[in-house]
Amino acid sequence: MIKKIFVTSYSFLIIGLAAIIFIPIVVLLFFTSLIGLRAISTEIIYKVAQYASKLLVFFMGFKLSIDGQENIPPRGKTGVCFVCNHSGILDILLLLIAVGRPVGFIAKKEIIFVPFINLWMILLGGIFMDRNNPRKSLDAINRGAKKIMRGHSMAIFPEGTRSRGQGLLPFKTGSFRLATAAGADIAPVAMSGSYSAFEKTGWVRPGHVYVSFGEVIKTTGTEHDGSRQYFSDKAHEEIARLIKSQEEAQSALS
Repeated sequence: MIKKIFVTSYSFLIIGLAAIIFIPIVVLLFFTSLIGLRAISTEIIYKVAQYASKLLVFFMGFKLSIDGQENIPPRGKTGVCFVCNHSGILDILLLLIAVGRPVGFIAKKEIIFVPFINLWMILLGGIFMDRNNPRKSLDAINRGAKKIMRGHSMAIFPEGTRSRGQGLLPFKTGSFRLATAAGADIAPVAMSGSYSAFEKTGWVRPGHVYVSFGEVIKTTGTEHDGSRQYFSDKAHEEIARLIKSQEEAQSALS
């Protein structure tokens, strides 16, 4: 119990220090972006966010395993749609570390009220979605698709909420308009261990967390062009396969 209290307190101390150190940097970069250096600012902002995420994961005592990065499509005129499962609140940090490029998130609107995190989300090109308003949700997806068409990469959690140890939940097919409307490649991403690492008990529990990138799913040039249901099923199948491999790897370590 004493160890748990120490680790949890220490982790929140690190989060506080990170906020104090990086907020002035982010504010400076924000004003830099306003004077026409948006692309350069985004790259710097991402690197800072990636480094801060690495620090937090390290000081929380997690061992991070990443595989399949060779499956990530190279950067091009069109961005990539990263489709991820969502088991715990640490998943965004894990993806920022592993993805290796600036990526914006389609996130629920409530995140905009979370200090520090909301600023990172905005500066990285994130879009906030009102899940209770279909019209506004569609508008958020369409804005994300336009960003992808301009070469930005976006990430979405099609389960719609954190699974919290319930396993991989069904995907909301409407989420896949983000990729189909942009004609973008879908990069399936599986993450596991984040729920057990914190939310399951309410304490930080140092352990193993995993991020795996699966085989890319093309949304154009196939007989299934525009079929959100097909791409939803395909991505769900691939992420389920990756999670199973992660669980087998975790069992081998136990």
